[in-house]
Amino acid sequence: MFFLAGMGLLGLVGPGSVLAARSRKGGGREGREPAKGEAKPSWRAGKQLVVVFLQGGPDGLSIAAPAGDPLYRALRPTIALAPDCGGADLGRGFVLHPAMAALAPYYARNKLAVLPACGLPGAAQSHAPAQADFARGTAAKAGGGRTGWLGRLALALGGGTSQMLVATPSEAYDGAPHYNMIAPPGRGPSLPGLPVEDQALYDDVARLYAGKEPLAKAFAKGREDRQDALAKVLEESRKAVAGAIPAPAFADFAERFGRELAKRRDAALAYLAVGGFDTHSGQGGAKGYLADRLQETAVGLARLAEGLGKALDDTVILAVGEFGRGVRENRFGGTDNGQGGVVLLLGGPVAGGRVCGEWPGLAAHRLAGGRDVAVATDWREAAGQIAVRHLGLPEKRLAEIFPGFSPSGGLSVLG
Repeated sequence: MFFLAGMGLLGLVGPGSVLAARSRKGGGREGREPAKGEAKPSWRAGKQLVVVFLQGGPDGLSIAAPAGDPLYRALRPTIALAPDCGGADLGRGFVLHPAMAALAPYYARNKLAVLPACGLPGAAQSHAPAQADFARGTAAKAGGGRTGWLGRLALALGGGTSQMLVATPSEAYDGAPHYNMIAPPGRGPSLPGLPVEDQALYDDVARLYAGKEPLAKAFAKGREDRQDALAKVLEESRKAVAGAIPAPAFADFAERFGRELAKRRDAALAYLAVGGFDTHSGQGGAKGYLADRLQETAVGLARLAEGLGKALDDTVILAVGEFGRGVRENRFGGTDNGQGGVVLLLGGPVAGGRVCGEWPGLAAHRLAGGRDVAVATDWREAAGQIAVRHLGLPEKRLAEIFPGFSPSGGLSVLG
């Protein structure tokens, strides 16, 4: 076998690219080599898992919208998608966001599966801690390890010679013995800022109340409080994208990343993050800020698949965020951090053309904490199944990858 670690950097440098090869030693029991008598690494050569981390908490109720549910439209009076919005019919009452049309052909060919109400039970609901929970593969309050779940998986699949291609930094692959970074060219287009409110309207109302105490004071205080709240959520959105490829730059980079993966069939794992999904204000519906980010992401995933070419037959792409968003539209025309989101699985081995897993619905008594889509499917169910059935990880070693997690066996995402 021809391992990247042994071959140096040949073949990975492209125009405008920055590449680095790193080596880390696994630490502690979770990063150990298999002991004598344990199952030996059994990676199925040529099989790949690509993790695309959608950073910022993408809105699952926009990606796969329960458009026919009157509760959905009542909870989101200005941003809900209409049943006739033009998105592909996914079945079970869901519609794919029309801006994600680039993925519809894969769904029609049974190469794309959609998992609604998906997440990590017990994960934090602010970005940095939730992203750390994702990287560990377990919620912090559940314990977890010091290394990342992809790092542990790399070690378990290939021992000291496993390999991985990455495009963005993440603690998710901490502990991997080797990885090669293919950096996007520069930073690409910067992420557009979230839309803010029309300040002219507030200026007009302020003039209307001028000299009319106490109305003027009450309005000024309310406006100041609102602006402070908006400034905080915009700052949170800026931090949420840190380290990720801005969505507008993803599509141009994705096809090259796919081509590299197609050439490097000796890489079992790959990772990159795409940012721009923290939509506290001005989210929009069928068009608008989020629609633009979803369109860029869908085109990027499709180009990643195109870059893989025939290798897509042996590759699973898992697109997942750190959490979903609240079901109710907020006062800024956006949505706040929530729990259950959507996971997308794309690739030849995927049993696609289906909405998989339980859908708890939007009735008040089915919401988590009265405000969020409940997590009905743990994303580790899908990732664990891919690790075992697709990549060849011995099932008894799954507990090393996801400490404290036991698969229910109730989800089937592979053909």
